[in-house]
Amino acid sequence: MFSNLDLQHLQTFLVVAEEMNFGRAAERLHIAQPPLSRQIQRLEKNLGVELFNRSKPQIQLTSAGKVFVREATKILKQVDLGVQLTQRASRGEIGKLAIAFEGSSLSDLVPRSIQSFRQQFPEVEILIQEMPTKQQIQALLEERIDLGFIVPQQQLDNLMSEIILEESLVVAIAKDHPLASQEKIEIGQLQQESFLVGFNDGSCGLDRTVIQVCQQAGFEPKLMSVTNEMQLILGFISTGMGVALLPNSIRNIQRKGVVYLPLQSSTVTSSLAIAWREDTPCSTLDNFLNIVRTKK
Repeated sequence: MFSNLDLQHLQTFLVVAEEMNFGRAAERLHIAQPPLSRQIQRLEKNLGVELFNRSKPQIQLTSAGKVFVREATKILKQVDLGVQLTQRASRGEIGKLAIAFEGSSLSDLVPRSIQSFRQQFPEVEILIQEMPTKQQIQALLEERIDLGFIVPQQQLDNLMSEIILEESLVVAIAKDHPLASQEKIEIGQLQQESFLVGFNDGSCGLDRTVIQVCQQAGFEPKLMSVTNEMQLILGFISTGMGVALLPNSIRNIQRKGVVYLPLQSSTVTSSLAIAWREDTPCSTLDNFLNIVRTKK
């Protein structure tokens, strides 16, 4: 029964029901009256009910016709809403976006990008979580997140990535440390210090940067994995437990008992990249990527 109905049948019926006159309805629909009458008759045959009472000079809706007006109106409104939502989804204006970021990323690029996206696409639900790079890569492959702000990797199978930020490095050191009064610091001066890092496997995160910088200076650093929470790392530094090599944006966080010294004679930078699945076309994701690129 329903396979013989289409939206045009419903629209035609509603025009006749509004006009209560086949002639006026035909004029609105830009068709002749006889074909219109036949369309309504076919609709009634498909439904197995009479929609109009034609026994009087002016047609009237039957009880079944009144119900069908209500239900046909609901159907057309729902279809129209479905079309609008589908088109908005194709433009990335609605939906969900799951984003992860590295805890060691202290740049305001991440929050600025997210806030700008919220303002432009307020009906997209954004899910945000902190996650180390290695876990982000796995979460991307398992489709648990849509985009990650990661430490750049040499090879990412089935993922796309793009470096969006490069920062110079600074040394976070206790204020009462003998070297804290210097304007700049050579990494070689920290050869006997413990470098505080997060819990990573050495293939990603700040520990990799520390190793690279120290090896360039001719020594292997003493790494001490303490926490992935940056505020706690700074707290440990303030007690003299060790030092940390951090992106310049750490200066955005002022911690009592800690000073930041520019690193001298090193070309190594701290980089931040975005990564996403290469085989997942998504307008919502594309919109977010475009915003991130404008915030670089």
